[in-house]
Amino acid sequence: MKFSRHAIAASLAAAGLASIAAGAEAPSATRARIARIAPRAAAETKAGTAIAASSYSVEVPYIQSYAPPNGGQSGTLVLNSAHSFDVTLVATDQHHGNATGNGVALPQTDTFGYFSLPSITQNPSNPEVFVKILDARTINGAYWVFYGHLTDLIYDLTVTDNVTHTTHTYHKDAGNQPGGFDTGTFVAPALGAPTTKARRVVSPDANLRTSVDISNNTSSDGVNAVLQYCYSAAGAWAGCTTQQSIPLQHFSNFHQDDIVGYLGSLGLLPQSAVADSTGTLLVTFSNLPSQQGWEGTVSASTYNRVSEVDPLRGTVGCGIQPSLFFESATGSLVGTARFTVPSRSAEAGSISSTLGIHNTDATNAPAPKTVTVDVTLYDPATGLPVGSALTLSNIAPGELRLIDDIFTAAGVPTNVTTVIVFADTRNTSGSGPTIEGFILDQDTDSLDTRYHEMKCAAGCF
Repeated sequence: MKFSRHAIAASLAAAGLASIAAGAEAPSATRARIARIAPRAAAETKAGTAIAASSYSVEVPYIQSYAPPNGGQSGTLVLNSAHSFDVTLVATDQHHGNATGNGVALPQTDTFGYFSLPSITQNPSNPEVFVKILDARTINGAYWVFYGHLTDLIYDLTVTDNVTHTTHTYHKDAGNQPGGFDTGTFVAPALGAPTTKARRVVSPDANLRTSVDISNNTSSDGVNAVLQYCYSAAGAWAGCTTQQSIPLQHFSNFHQDDIVGYLGSLGLLPQSAVADSTGTLLVTFSNLPSQQGWEGTVSASTYNRVSEVDPLRGTVGCGIQPSLFFESATGSLVGTARFTVPSRSAEAGSISSTLGIHNTDATNAPAPKTVTVDVTLYDPATGLPVGSALTLSNIAPGELRLIDDIFTAAGVPTNVTTVIVFADTRNTSGSGPTIEGFILDQDTDSLDTRYHEMKCAAGCF
């Protein structure tokens, strides 16, 4: 039995569900085998004969690398992104000849952060001056500034409203003076509808890296893993690196905390791509005892430090499920996305969702095949489309496309916090390239991220 998409969304709305199982539509004809994957049939063991060497491929669907300007040592603390303020600090050390130093910003949330003074204290992790800016427009039509310190140094703290361009400097003399607050200087424009700002999937002040583990889980020596990174840099598709071979002896593991940096160190990537690129990593195992999937495995995690200049604060990110193409489709993928930035959820926090779609036909065989994907969002409360449809045109073989903050990109009303996401290929056919997809839910305050694989809804491979 085949159900219409509208009927599915409506039934989900009636049931109060915000997710959908794979198989929502009848699959199309079985697709021709992807050329880059070796046959999956397990090698047979015959009496008196050795097991034939076998191979198969595993793909990490989301790899990202990002290096912030100046190593993340920004002197500007940006608060309240929807109505942003720039905060800077200059301190004077009266104990050592009145030497001056600029503060290094260490943001904590969208409304709060602090400064260290590494040029004076030689410690980039040491908190010196704290700042909080609150939206109090509903109380007196202004933003309120609060500041304090853990130092007896002299300092000047400057706050600039990036919307009204109002600037004010708060001065502290030497000694143990108290902090202060200001509830009247930064008067806001007339109170209107809540505003939001798209958030990147990377921390603005920390490196984003992807760690990878590749393992030979068998007692066989001579196993080989071939790596190939297909990526976009500076917002443009750049292609795939040449293949890099990694020998794996029995029960051995190859680990890199930064796989993109590793490929760059081999000369396979330009430095611009090491500093900022997004893509997928194909790993092909050979000389395994069989093709059962568990014998050669890959695991990955994309992560960043909470602050590059304060490693003691740890890391946030998401674990990534490498794909054996169980959720590839020539027709449709489906998943759910969340957006709670305008009205934070007490349980989930301030969530923004990013969509990723990639073309898995990386070997260009029998010929290069791009794919165009239409993205439609459905409101589970009504079962009807919501916002504008989005189109990802001509995704190249191996290419990953991201739509950051999909709710804002599609113009979804702010009262809708959950949508069902359908990604449909155009001109679907059994021999067309397959796509895979995922949704990243990110807490825009903590920058912690959750990875969700999209499920096949039609044309399942």
